[in-house]
Amino acid sequence: MTEIKKKQKSVDITLKNLIKVKEAALACVHCGQCRVANWPEKNVHYVCPVYKTDVTPKFEPYFARGKNLILKGLFWGDLELSQDISELIFQCTLCGACEDFCHNSHNDHVKFKTHDWVDQVNVFEALRADLIEAGFPIESHIPMNKSMVELLNPYERDNKGKNNWTHGVDFKISDASKEDVEILYFVGCSAALTPQIENIAINTAKILNRLGINFGIFGEKEVCCGSVALRTGDRKAFEKVSEKNVKLFEARGIKKIITSCAGCYRTLKKDYKGLLKDVEILHMVEFFSDLIDANHVPLNHLDMKTTYHDPCHLGRHLGIYEAPRTILNKISVLEEMKTTRETAMCCGAGGGVRKGFPELSIEMAKNRIKDAEETGASYLVSTCPFCYRNLSDAIAFLESGIQMVDLTELILKALQA
Repeated sequence: MTEIKKKQKSVDITLKNLIKVKEAALACVHCGQCRVANWPEKNVHYVCPVYKTDVTPKFEPYFARGKNLILKGLFWGDLELSQDISELIFQCTLCGACEDFCHNSHNDHVKFKTHDWVDQVNVFEALRADLIEAGFPIESHIPMNKSMVELLNPYERDNKGKNNWTHGVDFKISDASKEDVEILYFVGCSAALTPQIENIAINTAKILNRLGINFGIFGEKEVCCGSVALRTGDRKAFEKVSEKNVKLFEARGIKKIITSCAGCYRTLKKDYKGLLKDVEILHMVEFFSDLIDANHVPLNHLDMKTTYHDPCHLGRHLGIYEAPRTILNKISVLEEMKTTRETAMCCGAGGGVRKGFPELSIEMAKNRIKDAEETGASYLVSTCPFCYRNLSDAIAFLESGIQMVDLTELILKALQA
């Protein structure tokens, strides 16, 4: 066997996840638009939220173009997987902005072959999986994913704590692990186990109850969806929890799931595709929007000025932009930030960045708060517990006067008013 063939065989073994998306990994032409595109008429003001911070140096490997060069070096055998590469690859929230703004992927006038190839989020996730399997993890991610498998949540807490938030409601919530329900409310680990944001779960349950929906929760038996394991490259951990979830859903005959977490929604809707048969997955914002319209539910105007932050998992990854805005326009005066929908800047919490690189995470969140302040709105609204928590922390750091709220809180107020 020639040296070249030996080299290629070694690459194929080492990059067994990345090799499955090889065409997408090699599609980048390194133009650099994915980090600094500016098109004010289209609300495009930069693209990469990491590039917009001063935490990382303005050095190509920290952004998509440089990461794509690293991919080529790995495929050609000029580079080997290492801890240094891991430190670079994981300083990314996997928001998907680089993918959406790839010139070769989205040019209406020129049909490049790469239109069919560019898939950077999946590519970077695949590389992360290869790095983990090669023994180059981010240290802080290890206990998180271990806890996910052993304790059924990534917060290293007793899963019985997932029942605690239910003390915030004055009605009985069905135990979907024992009782038949029409809808499973998949609360998610963040809202269920984080006291600062459990109001998201409480408000969601109160709205469901007020609208007469037959729903239940799994409580302490709820298994993490596995999102953070996938984003941080631990595919074995994801496989273990996803298998538990699928068995639980099937055993209880679950046919419709709603969640108030954008991460859970993206994972159950997209990453579980093929695992769940005949199960409808909805984010609470699309569920409530459809329900309110179909039943002509009256919503009172709250006489407040709001601005909306698009979570990456809900917006760019799955295209839900209108439902939250439809509701907000009914109950408030909505002022849009300069980057919204596909162009929205990431809050900085995703992709394991908050856990692995907290300084970078909070700097991205601070930039988003500054965008929100420019609108003159009193309330910054989102539909994701991760965004809610990170943006709340940035508000505290900046001592900003803007108030962070989840959309469920405003819907409940509009129903109660």
